[in-house]
Amino acid sequence: MGDDTDDVLAEVTVETEVADIDGDGVVDLVTEVTTVVADVDGDGVIDVVEQTTVSAYDLDGDGVPDAVDRTTITGYDVDGDGVPDVFESSTVTAVDADGDGTISEDEITVEDVVAVREDLLDDDTAG
Repeated sequence: MGDDTDDVLAEVTVETEVADIDGDGVVDLVTEVTTVVADVDGDGVIDVVEQTTVSAYDLDGDGVPDAVDRTTITGYDVDGDGVPDVFESSTVTAVDADGDGTISEDEITVEDVVAVREDLLDDDTAG
């Protein structure tokens, strides 16, 4: 049996934006968006699209991020028709809420969501 990874075709793009929102000459927001588009089985149809957005916010103007958000959304085409059937979303938010200059474990939240096209769900697994 051959190595199936030889057939994987992927394209990765990275876009970065830097913004001085209040016009004081200090960067207030840095956002990086990474998008991966992959044809996992080599049939010419995109199987996976993943986009990750990371934003770092300097809320007090000291040049150090006070809040960081990282959101990843992934769509999977499981039946090969070119349309995503399953979506996963993961968001991690970290905020220096107490202003001590560090982000501690209790200042981090994580949210995960999975959505599946209804006709792909097995009726036997429903509640």
